[in-house]
Amino acid sequence: MQRRKTLLVGSGPANLALLTCLKEWGSSVLDSLEVLERRDSAEWHPGIAFEDSRLQVSLFKDLAFLRNPASPFTFFSFLHDRDLLYHFIHTNELYPSRKLFSDYLVWVSGFFADKICFGKEAVEVRFREKPSGTPTLVVTVRDVSSGDVSETEADDVVVSLGHEPYLPEELAVDPGRVVHSNFFLSHANEGMINANARVAVVGSGQSAGEIVRFLLQHREVSEVIVVGRRHLFEQTDDNPFVNDFYTYPHSLKLAKLPPEDRNRFLTDTRNTNFSTVTKDVLKSIYDLRFEDQVCGRDRLRLFPYTEITAAERVEDSFRLHLRGIGSRQDLTTLEIDLLVCATGFSNRRHLSFLQPLQPLIEDAALVIDESFEVDLGQTALCRSGPRPRVFLINHSFGLRGPTEHTLGGLAERAAVVAKALQNGACFQPPADRPDMLPAECPPKIESGTK
Repeated sequence: MQRRKTLLVGSGPANLALLTCLKEWGSSVLDSLEVLERRDSAEWHPGIAFEDSRLQVSLFKDLAFLRNPASPFTFFSFLHDRDLLYHFIHTNELYPSRKLFSDYLVWVSGFFADKICFGKEAVEVRFREKPSGTPTLVVTVRDVSSGDVSETEADDVVVSLGHEPYLPEELAVDPGRVVHSNFFLSHANEGMINANARVAVVGSGQSAGEIVRFLLQHREVSEVIVVGRRHLFEQTDDNPFVNDFYTYPHSLKLAKLPPEDRNRFLTDTRNTNFSTVTKDVLKSIYDLRFEDQVCGRDRLRLFPYTEITAAERVEDSFRLHLRGIGSRQDLTTLEIDLLVCATGFSNRRHLSFLQPLQPLIEDAALVIDESFEVDLGQTALCRSGPRPRVFLINHSFGLRGPTEHTLGGLAERAAVVAKALQNGACFQPPADRPDMLPAECPPKIESGTK
């Protein structure tokens, strides 16, 4: 069995930000640290990295800048290293493309090549008692390519697993003709977007909008069908007052509110990032549809307030059964070639991973302290010496608000965890527990980037 002082689960932006912070500080934590990542690289959502897709977040909200503007790991440092800084400045853009930001993350991961183990999936974590009687953490690790299972022992585990693409069970009936938006481009590259293709997109968020734009840009696609349970489409509210919500200081203020006040705020601000589409994408979709109409075509068909009741494969095509929601209960049947499910992401992986530890759960969410340490209750108490600790980043939506699922405030959150790893402090329960209860996280969320 391998032994590490600190184990990081996931090499997404959160844990990469943590690594950069530890490196800047010259922290000894890095001496016995390892990162487990089930993917084969640190690429960021390559399945939706369209050439004209941009982040919904300012370039200043990278892995390090808001924590340390002089950091060698900022987005500016990446551009300078790639001889792209002057050219990027001259584009007058504050919002980099998804592809460029993904390249930046891969660049940062390269500095920690000796720490990140790609192709290694952390399956679960549990307690094990040392001969001395003190508990430690043991993580079960599966090699993705071979399937071999091993174990790694650690005192501190930092969990940032990201979110799983959510595909409704009733739609997942044909992997060749049904694809989640997160993997869309791989299907497009396999020739599914060809002459006379009929493509249906279910969803009403940013991913759905960008995929619809991509399809309309390809003139050979004969029909683009959009199905949504709500109005199609709602514009993202990105005024500067709203963007103030997506900052680390605001997340601290939100955490101090009573649960009912936090829930009210989260409900009132859903149109700032979730299930909405940015103005530029909506404008492009409208313009592309107008160009079609000028040419005597109208390839875009919208089905708002509509649900898919059944999906089935029929010979060489795919059939959708639709039903109106509300007073309009009319039924429609469509024959399509590909169904793209822009149905958001499930935020549950961390719960199943940590379940063997029996962490404290209230309001359907894990309880964490100000250092992002998980409350393991009485199970982690030991007779003497330090006890094992688990930290959770990017999974406290109900407690700290929408910033937790976005890039905003990431650099500062990483510094908080890095400090806790260095000083060895244990979980400090809040003086007034009711004010710290996390509200329930929505089971499905759009991939936020603010």
